[in-house]
Amino acid sequence: MKILITGAKGFLGSHAARHFKGLGYETYGIGHGDLLVDECKEIGLDYWYKSDVSVKAIQGINEKFDVIVHCGGSGSVGFSVEHPYEDFKKTVDGTLEVLEYMRLYNPEAHLLYPSSPAVQGECEDKPIKEDYIGKPASPYGYHKKIAEDLCQSYSEKFDLKISIIRLFSVYGNGLKKQLFWDACKKIVKTEDEVVFFGTGEETRDFIHISDVLSLFSILLEQKERLIVINGGSGKKYTINNVVKMIKDLINPKLKIRFNNRINRGNPIYYWANTQKLENYGFKAKKKLEEEIKSYVDWVKGLYD
Repeated sequence: MKILITGAKGFLGSHAARHFKGLGYETYGIGHGDLLVDECKEIGLDYWYKSDVSVKAIQGINEKFDVIVHCGGSGSVGFSVEHPYEDFKKTVDGTLEVLEYMRLYNPEAHLLYPSSPAVQGECEDKPIKEDYIGKPASPYGYHKKIAEDLCQSYSEKFDLKISIIRLFSVYGNGLKKQLFWDACKKIVKTEDEVVFFGTGEETRDFIHISDVLSLFSILLEQKERLIVINGGSGKKYTINNVVKMIKDLINPKLKIRFNNRINRGNPIYYWANTQKLENYGFKAKKKLEEEIKSYVDWVKGLYD
């Protein structure tokens, strides 16, 4: 079995490479930047191709893949607000290149496309079902929605097998962005008071990277030609709860304050409905309260 992972240097891509290598796959990665032989080995890549994600570049690898995991593209709401054109090129154009490659040269492959609940935008403070139709709150959400529509179009018109996973807040040791990373860095470096965006009452659904990879494996066993599914734990936490957990592990005496300013492009509530996930036999195993300690220990080790 051969697997191609776009954006294999990133957090999700590198973990996917290591996961599928452990399952016996021959692993290929494509994306920006150099990777030394030892670096490839560390993340489980057999082959690395430094290139933009394009039909020509993938076809030039001269292999037929059983699975393609398209992790390449933009991963930041903030970046999309500041640089909407570049975000579109990374997310939409990159996805179209992968789909067109599959249509022309590798229609037997199963595409796993990590998307986002950002495609649904603002919602009420209740679990979001996959069929909920909302309005994206950021260019990132709009671009992910276009990419999803392209996936659906190519699956229906050209009979490609595609699984779209709307990943909620993925975390795990090694992640150097988003809430956990930002909070840990601020708290480690401060002695008196730390200020965070928002009210603290915003909610998020956190899913550990190992649970994401388990879901990938489950989806590869399914027979449907097109699947759209949430990738979450089904549990919500306020930002205030999470920040306090991190603070108590690093510096319990530290004061936390929220500035009550709106973080443009980020919806207030994100919480996954997991009924469909459970129908596929998936249930998140990792507990946030336990894994957050592991993450804090990892970050503190970087400062030792």
